[in-house]
Formats: sequence, structure tokens, C-alpha cells
Amino acid sequence: MNTSLFDRARYLFITLSAVAVVFAIPTWAQDEDEDAAELGKIEVTGSRLNQTDIETAQPVTVISREQIELSGFATVAEVLQNTPYNSFGSFRETSGYANGQASVNEISLRGLGSQRTLVLLDGRRIASTGGSGGAAQNLNQIPSAIIDRIEILRDGASAVYGSDAIAGVVNIITRKDFDGMDISVTSGSTDVGGGDYTRANITGGVSNSKGNIYYTFQHYDRRPQYYNELPYASHASNYDYFSSFGYPGAAITGLGIIVDPRCPEANVGSSRDNGSNTSSTFPNSYYWAGPGLDSGLGRCGYDFAQDIMSIPRAKRNAFLMKSSYDLSPDVTMNTVVMFSQLEGDSRFAGTPITAPFPVIPSGSPNHPMIAYGFDCTPDGPQSGCGDAILLLRSVPNGFRDNTVTENITDVRVGFEGVADMMGGMEWELNVQSTINDIDNQTINLVNKELLQAGLDAGTVDPWGINSTLDEVAVQMKAFNHTGLYQADLKTTMADLIVKFDVGELAGGAIGMVLGAEYSHSSFDQLNDPESNAFIIAGSAGGDNINAERHRKSAFFELGLPFTEKFKMSMAGRYDEYSTEGVGSNFSPSINFEYRPASWVLLRGTYGEGFRAPAFDELFGNRSESFPSGIDLVGCANGVAVCTSTQYRAFFGGNPDLGPEESEHYTFGAVLSPLPELTIQLNAWHTEFSGLITTSTLNREFEAEANGDTNYVVRCNELAGDQCQTGTVNYVSLTSNNYEGVEMEGLDVDINYVMDTDNMGRFDMGLNAAKITKYVYQRFASDAKISNEGYIGLPDTRINPYLTWGKGDWAVGLTGYSVGDQEAVFGSDVYTVDEQYTWNLRVSYQLPWDASVSVGAINVTDEEPEQNSDWYGWEPFAFNLYDTRGRTVYITYEQSL
Repeated sequence: MNTSLFDRARYLFITLSAVAVVFAIPTWAQDEDEDAAELGKIEVTGSRLNQTDIETAQPVTVISREQIELSGFATVAEVLQNTPYNSFGSFRETSGYANGQASVNEISLRGLGSQRTLVLLDGRRIASTGGSGGAAQNLNQIPSAIIDRIEILRDGASAVYGSDAIAGVVNIITRKDFDGMDISVTSGSTDVGGGDYTRANITGGVSNSKGNIYYTFQHYDRRPQYYNELPYASHASNYDYFSSFGYPGAAITGLGIIVDPRCPEANVGSSRDNGSNTSSTFPNSYYWAGPGLDSGLGRCGYDFAQDIMSIPRAKRNAFLMKSSYDLSPDVTMNTVVMFSQLEGDSRFAGTPITAPFPVIPSGSPNHPMIAYGFDCTPDGPQSGCGDAILLLRSVPNGFRDNTVTENITDVRVGFEGVADMMGGMEWELNVQSTINDIDNQTINLVNKELLQAGLDAGTVDPWGINSTLDEVAVQMKAFNHTGLYQADLKTTMADLIVKFDVGELAGGAIGMVLGAEYSHSSFDQLNDPESNAFIIAGSAGGDNINAERHRKSAFFELGLPFTEKFKMSMAGRYDEYSTEGVGSNFSPSINFEYRPASWVLLRGTYGEGFRAPAFDELFGNRSESFPSGIDLVGCANGVAVCTSTQYRAFFGGNPDLGPEESEHYTFGAVLSPLPELTIQLNAWHTEFSGLITTSTLNREFEAEANGDTNYVVRCNELAGDQCQTGTVNYVSLTSNNYEGVEMEGLDVDINYVMDTDNMGRFDMGLNAAKITKYVYQRFASDAKISNEGYIGLPDTRINPYLTWGKGDWAVGLTGYSVGDQEAVFGSDVYTVDEQYTWNLRVSYQLPWDASVSVGAINVTDEEPEQNSDWYGWEPFAFNLYDTRGRTVYITYEQSL
């Protein structure tokens, strides 16, 4: 951190505050227009101070309800994940997560991680997800029908909102004063067959002079999509990307690796699996000796891509009710009740039985070498043939089907009013309780201890030496296991905020906001006993967690309108955590806005941020996974393929984590040279120290190749490892405090409105975000690595749009561009091309208070941009691209 810069900002804050509050000269006001009209006061995301202008010092992007509807996207998540500020994409619901994440969608502003983006509903936090240990918030819990607009603050805001707002804030503003009832139904169908959806909304409300009540119910149902429905991902793109764990499988013996002779032959003459294996007995299994492997090291590989759901089945029900009631002329009571139930079904291929691998003991009557004519009796010429380590997948046991149910409750009660104090004081008192409860079940896992006991006793015969296929299937199902995971995250919050004026400057009243906040969170995570003991294959496994912590916060804001043209504001927030090692922190900020002319606004911000590690990052279970990467050292030594393939990795929390800190600033301009034209330009900079994150396979492989600190663990047969010396045993990817990240970029927003008498209204423009610097450093002893435009990390995203409306008709055309990417890894260069997609929507207002809309998402049916050499079996970045292709939909809405 730049301590001297912090000190300068702090001293400047103290000096200016003293000057403004103590020595303000009332006569300054005489220099301004005393007859200026009094404007209505509003609150803009990024500040609790009352404002008179929508455009302030903070760079805020507003997405209106009309823009949301014309985009054609069916959910809040789809809208936000396609903004240019979700720079590197973000987590999308997908298969393969046993902690309830199959029902989760998130947003990651600036690519800094969803745990650093705070999501608000009407300025207040929504529930965090239990599956992430409270690290992030699930966008799926918010019904889209309630939205009036979305405000995206493209700057850190820890000084106002606290820890989670270190990268930015998304504030979802709901509709108000709604009278009547609306019913709408949407049906969408994809060209690829999977991912079809329906959505239904019922929205109503009543209001009178004392208050209002508003409610909405939304149901969303989407069928799953399988990779075998996608022409570019229905099969692994190369035999190197097959899993080594197949069925009937292979074995490591004293003679090397032998393959079950029943394993179907692969079409070795082709570099791609073309589905030539039509065997109903051993589907998706292929015998091959892949390029780059030592001679004779064959495999009975498995093309698991044909089994997996790319997009889980989703069923969501959400209910939200808001009310406001005037208890007296000076006091209003506000309530919000939101219930969401999110269900998801996902699928992975049958369980690969990973280390410690199952072993058929020497002398077993079911020894694999018997299939090749060897005598493996204990007293035979081979002396029992030695132990055989199995590379096996439990295909007969069935798919690993995962079902998750996430129940979210959010209840808020607040009071706000005015008091005849401090010359007229506004106040608000709020209490909020959120509960996120997850129940997750995964069937057809494998109990490795029961399997090994069966192999030792000779009751399990996976190679069918003495058993028929039907008998083997019955034997293997005896060690099936159903994994259970439950997570319960409860948070109670209370806050008190007061606003008042402390004096007068030439530009108006000096506004002050003071506040205090208390939060208590408890997190319980429970796995079934066998998973908790790490004896289950095919699951994340994990620790049981019972943790809690509380946070005390105090904050302030000060608005200093020195003149009508020049204003400043300052904010500060003190957070104190009960978690050992996290401690406390003070986050300051200072902002300015200058209007040299009526059509020019110059603005800038400076601030510091702080983020406490989440429960998941501190105590997250040690989970096993198989991400893809390129083993540079293994490739150079001839013990690994030289393209991307899967490797065993362990993820998990780290109780020794400390907090991370950030420093950020922005500078920009808002220009309106014409009433119809608005141009926003914004430059930003942010840097983190003590960055809490996990590494990636390729980062660890590259660090190992460069001789830097790394967490690659290689096999050593002499030490008893069940794998070839020099190959990767596993890579540890647990959470750590890394040295940090430094990023810079530019945002450009242009909007032009053209109203015509005869041709209607045209609204056109673009939102663009460019990352000009992205430097990452793992440890102080490591070199800094520039990652702007790196593969998977596009440095440019542009969203152009054009809408037209006349009378009862409205048409919207919106574009989405994800920039090209490139990575130099070892001596190879990997590239991904730029992608352009377009959404089109046409709406017509019917005479009976109804409307009908038809449209298409991804009109030209573009595929995700791909590079299988880099990504492996899934040849694209799932967090960046939507796999559903063209989706045609129709919406009918009726007002009653």
C-alpha cells in the first residue's frame, strides 16, 4: 500500500473538513444565484448523502427497466453477466459442484471476483450464499419483475458500504407506488435443444395517501443442456483429453500399465473422437495410447464429455413483498419480505476412483493379468503377479446426479423520519435477518474403503475374470454412496443512520451522514460422515464447520458544496471483526466534482478498501477436483502430454488468512454538448495487497517451470506413491494471501437520443470497458506478470445498442462483444478470437392493456470462442460465454 498517499489524503480530509465546518463564510452564498429553483433530493448509489444531480463524483452506470426488457434476457443474472464491467465473466451455474453451487449465478466487477462485488436491493445487502461460506451473493434469488432500474457503481466503496464493496457495487432499485396487477408469461426455445425455459410473473400493488404495498411472484423453469447437444463439445476434442479412469479400465502392474482387453478400440486414425464407439456395453470408453506418452503406456480412456450437463436443470420460485406506511406525519415504517427457493439438478459422469487408488492384491483370483494368460496364483511362476493398481470408473453404478435446493429468506423492518433537531434531521433505523439454507445430494459416489475391502476379499471382480458383466455390475453397486451436504448461513444486521446539515457554503448546505451498524453471522456446514472422513471418491468431501463472527461498524459522510460548480465529499468507515487475525480497519474516501460549464462535469474519486476473508476462505472444506492445465515440466521430461489435460487438485480454506487491502482512484468527465447527447469518459486504477485468492493449475505449472515458489506435488514411486515418478500427484490450490494485483482501465459510455415527429424516437449508444493494465504477483520474490488480454481474461468488452419506439411499437437491438485473447505459455502461443453476439426484440402494445414481444438472444447463433489446446475437453471459458446459442422467445403481458 502507498502509505504516504494515504497520509496525504487523511491530512487533506482533516484540513478541508475543519475549513468547511468551522470557517465557512456565509457571504459566499451571495456570489451564486439565490433564485435557483430548489431541486428534489435523491440518493445515488455510492453515497448516502442527499443529491440534487443524478451524475455525481462516482461513476455509476444506470440500466433502466426499458433497457432490461429490450435486451431480451430472462433473468437478473443474464443482464448483469453481459455488462462490459463483468470483465472476465463470472461464476455461472454448472455441473460438478457438491456445495450447492449448481444453482448459483454471480457477478464479478472488473474481474476482481464476485466476493469483492456487493449486491444491494434498494441500498441494502441481500443474502449471501451458504455454498460460498458467505463470500458472494446469488443473483438468482432476485425476481426480475420487481426491478425499476439497476445502478452499477464502477468504483470501490468500502468507505460507504464496508468490506464486500471493495471492487464495486450493484444496486437493484425496485418499483414503487404500483397500483393494479400485471401478469406475464415468457417461453424461450434454443436451437441446440437444451436450455429451453419458461418464466411467469404475477405482480400487484395498491397505494393510498398513507402508504403502499407491492408484491411479485416469479416462477422460472429451465430444462438442462448436455454437452452432447453441442456440436463443438459433444466429444473430447482429442484423445489426450480423455480421462485415464475408464470402464472396464486399466491397471498398473509389474509389467507396466495393462488395459482390460474388453476396452473398445479408439479410432486412432482421427485426432478427434467421432463417436465411433457404439458399444452399449462400454459406452464412451476407448483404448488408446496417446501421443506424448511413453511407449506401451496405454489407457482405457473415458470420454466423459458425453455424459455431463453443461447447464443444470433449474426451477426457481421467488416472492417479494414491500410495504411502506406512514405511522405519523414524521415517521414511516418500511418492510421487505423476500423468499426464494432455487432448485438445480446437474450431472457428471460416473465416478473416477482416485487416490488412494483401489488395489487388487497379489495372488487374487481376480487379478487383471489373468486376462492376458498369466498364472497369478500365489505359488505360480509369477508369484501372484504382484499388486495391481486399478484405474477405474464406476460406470455401472450410474451417473453422479446432483440435486440441490437452496432456500433464502430475507426479512427487513425499518423506520425512517424527520426530527426537529440539528436544524432538521433525517433518521432511519433498520433491522434485517437473512437465512441461506442449502441441501445438496449427490448419488452414485464410491466408498473407497468398502471397495477395497471387496477387492481384498475377492468379492469384487471389476475385470470380469470370474464374473459376468451383470454380476460385476451388482458387485460394484454394493459400494455406492450418496453424498449429503448441508450449509446454513444466518446473518442479523441492524443499523442507525442520521442525516443533517452542519453549516452552509456557497454551493449549499454542508451535509453530514453519521451511522452505526452491527452484524452477526453464523455458518454451519455439515457433510455426511463418510465424506467428512475423505473416504468417498467422486465428491468434494470436506470438513464440518461451525463458525460465527460479528462485526461492528461506524461510518460518516460529509458533503462540501464549496460553490455551485465545485463540490467535494468525504467518507470514512471503521469496521471491527471478531474473527482472530482479521481485526479492524478504517477505510477513507474523498471525491470531487467540478462543473466549469453547464454541459461539462469533471469528477474524481480516491479511496481505500478492506475485505475480510469469508467463512469459506477461512474454513472451506478440502475438496478434490480435476481442472485442466498444461504440465510444462512433465512435458519437457517426457512424462506428460504437452496439451491441456486434467490433473488432480485440492481446493480449500486457510484459517491463517489475513484481510486484504486496496487502494483505488478514478478520474473522468461527463459531457453533454447537445441536449440529446451524453458522453461519459472514466479512467480508473485499483490495486490490492494481501489478495485472498486461489491459484490456477497453469499458474502453478508456469511457476514450477520458472523455478518460483509453487504447489505442484509430483509422484515418487520410491516413497510409495501410486503413480509414475515425475508425473503430477496433485496440485494444492487452497486459499492464500498473495502479494497482489494492480489494474487500470478506461470506460466509455455514449448515448444519443433522437426524437422525430414522424419516425418515432431513436435511442442509440454504447457502453465499453477497456483494461489497459493487469499485473499479478503471487509472492514478493516472484516476478510481476502482465495479464491484460490473457486467454480467459479479455481486455475489451463493448455493448452497442439501438432502440426505436413509435406509438404501440418498440424495437431493440443490443450487441455484446468479448475481446480476443492470447497467452504465451512455455514456447507456445494460444489465441481466442473476438466474439460478437446480437439480441433482437420487437414489442407491440395491444388495445386491451396487454403487450406481446418476440425476440431472439444471439440472433446469428454464435458459438463460444474456443481453443481446445488451452482449455482441454471443455474448449472455452464457461464463465465468459453462453452455450445455448440462438434462443427464440415470446412474452405476453397483461395489465389488470
